[in-house]
Amino acid sequence: MFVQIVKFKLRPDTSRESFLDLTEQMIAWLKNKSGFIAYELYEGSEFWSDRIAWENQEFAQIGLKDFLTTAIAKEMIHLVEDGYSSFFGQKVASDQSEKSAPYDHPRI
Repeated sequence: MFVQIVKFKLRPDTSRESFLDLTEQMIAWLKNKSGFIAYELYEGSEFWSDRIAWENQEFAQIGLKDFLTTAIAKEMIHLVEDGYSSFFGQKVASDQSEKSAPYDHPRI
């Protein structure tokens, strides 16, 4: 498994609801991508973080490249402050196994 983890802040004028609606659109898009395993979004007191799991690095790279060309990505960029951080890596240990099928994410 290969993951992308992003830590970010929403811009002060971004509505939480608008961001979550756009996130739902992104999840629907991700579910149609080959190699997609799971998506998780976390909200903290100051930052947000999300995690996208892919079968391997190649699927992750293709997924990111393709996503950046979508209208969803173009809208999302305007909602997030500059200076976000991204981590890409392969799972080396875990106490849980994830489904290999796309994650059926409930409405946020």
